Amino acid sequence: MNKKSEYLKLMANRENLYRFLGRLYREEVDQILLEKMKVMGFSMECCETKLREGYEMLKGYLEDCGGDPLTDLAVDYAKVFLGAGIAEGSTAFPYESVYTSQKRIMMQEARDKVMVIYLAKGLGKDEEKFKFEDHISLELEFMAFLCKEAQYILYTQNGLGFLSCLKEQMDFLSEHLLNWIPKFCADVERHADTEFYKALGKITNGYLNLDCNILKNLMN
Repeated sequence: MNKKSEYLKLMANRENLYRFLGRLYREEVDQILLEKMKVMGFSMECCETKLREGYEMLKGYLEDCGGDPLTDLAVDYAKVFLGAGIAEGSTAFPYESVYTSQKRIMMQEARDKVMVIYLAKGLGKDEEKFKFEDHISLELEFMAFLCKEAQYILYTQNGLGFLSCLKEQMDFLSEHLLNWIPKFCADVERHADTEFYKALGKITNGYLNLDCNILKNLMN
């Protein structure tokens, strides 16, 4: 496999994982997604400890998820990410603004900054899902968008264009994911009742650290 094919495959794999994680945070798990996950393969030989632990935990849950997992997961999703019926301090609100503003409330400076970035890429105008632009699902999906864009650049431009794409990804990862998601994931692990969402916290945290190292190596 030549370098170009290797990079294309890597970008596609990264895009798929970012989209997968974004979907899990966007809304509750449905039957179709649950069945797909039961036949997915999870690497247990990953060098990132958190990621490996998360995969092991998720695999164990999917192999023995009880009689009504969809209800269990819906209740846990509402509790952890929406704060349904839960006292303040016992949730993990999935917004960058909540974790980076002094008042710990939504629609703060982080939201404005990511909105500028989305608009520069032609995203966000009149789209309902951009109502809360700094929600974790949108930030993860934007990383997937950047990975997709990098694949197009590899097909059509030279190596300098690809390097510019990687720098964009690293900047967004550093400034709008790694600056708050590790704390958020720790809260998810602490407050979730199901092994599924505890695993998701580990996987997300571990994968972002791994991807940061991947990007550093590619840029070097």
